[in-house]
Amino acid sequence: MKTTNPKDVDQILEFLNSANYQFASYLYKLPQMHNDIRTVISDAIKDPGVFASVNEQNQITMLILALKYEHNKYKVIGPFLAENIKPSIEDMNHLFESLAKSKPDFANFNFSFEENEQDYLPFMKSLGASYNFTDYHLITTKDMGEVNNTQNIIEYQPAFYRYFSKLHNETFKHDVMTADEIVESLDDCHRLFIFMSEGLLKGYLFLEIYENNHIAEIKYFSSHSDYRLMGIAFDLLSYSLHFAFTSYNINKIYFKIRSKNSTLVERFNELGFNINYEYKKFKYVAAYI
Repeated sequence: MKTTNPKDVDQILEFLNSANYQFASYLYKLPQMHNDIRTVISDAIKDPGVFASVNEQNQITMLILALKYEHNKYKVIGPFLAENIKPSIEDMNHLFESLAKSKPDFANFNFSFEENEQDYLPFMKSLGASYNFTDYHLITTKDMGEVNNTQNIIEYQPAFYRYFSKLHNETFKHDVMTADEIVESLDDCHRLFIFMSEGLLKGYLFLEIYENNHIAEIKYFSSHSDYRLMGIAFDLLSYSLHFAFTSYNINKIYFKIRSKNSTLVERFNELGFNINYEYKKFKYVAAYI
């Protein structure tokens, strides 16, 4: 097989529509990109490029691309395999390395795989990619009732903007709503709760309600680094669960948390949450190998 750089968006899209996704990193990105998939492919062609393995008939047998999210930082999408093709780990490595070698050695390439659904460890081990963290998607259908410290939790007021904005910006860096966007979105279905103690804003939680679908999302929550492990985040979560289940016609609440600590994540069972999806994240930097 030889490696090429296809630039025909229609050809690439046709291959993706019929490809085997078993080994594909960031597989869940494809449904999210459905409405602008052609733009995504066009952007990938420009940087870092789309790379494909082709057979003697010049037909694509394997394809990989990446989404740029910062300078020299990419989310790898793929590899995608043609039906009835079973490439070796070495073949997949070779295709990815063609992508990686197109950028400087210090460029970051990030991978994401769904635990228990994809076979990714042999590929990551062969590449020398390092485990980074896990994204846990948790869901609950239970109202755990009234919680402690409700006197410390109030709805956001403009007077707290500077403190909320600082904490949000320090906690969340990439692909998130800004503090201004959160504040501007506030209405009956977008609620921002803050934890106040000793005159200080020590934590916050942003809740989005989708009542037509009977679900709610805890979009962001955090406690100040000086007050971690004091139960502030748990109080905010407990409060928002009770508030949402009793104030709206919903039957599910979910959120995502990023952690390397599975024991910490298991603590959310105390609030009625169970893991719905689990995505293992890996990072490859050629300079680290």
